[in-house]
Amino acid sequence: MSRTLLIAAMLAVLIASSPAWSAVRPDSSAHHAQASTFRPAADEVSLDEAIRTVRDAYGEVTILKAETRGRNGRRVHRVKFLTDSGRVKTVEVDARTGDLR
Repeated sequence: MSRTLLIAAMLAVLIASSPAWSAVRPDSSAHHAQASTFRPAADEVSLDEAIRTVRDAYGEVTILKAETRGRNGRRVHRVKFLTDSGRVKTVEVDARTGDLR
């Protein structure tokens, strides 16, 4: 019998405290706004487009690694590739403008 009372008391505490948790939890819209800073906008340069930009500039190179990172509040695509002469080179492509750095 005491086990049943204990379970009932725990459930009552959980039910009673749930509105308090909603006041403590971050606003879900704020969470989505923060997460959206890492999602590409429709008008941004994709990682595939950044690789094409690198190949347009450097020729038909071998891509070793390509990734998207945040840098100073902006999205940047980093592309590491092997040149025709055998050198490893890394360039950055601004995800907003498509400019090479």
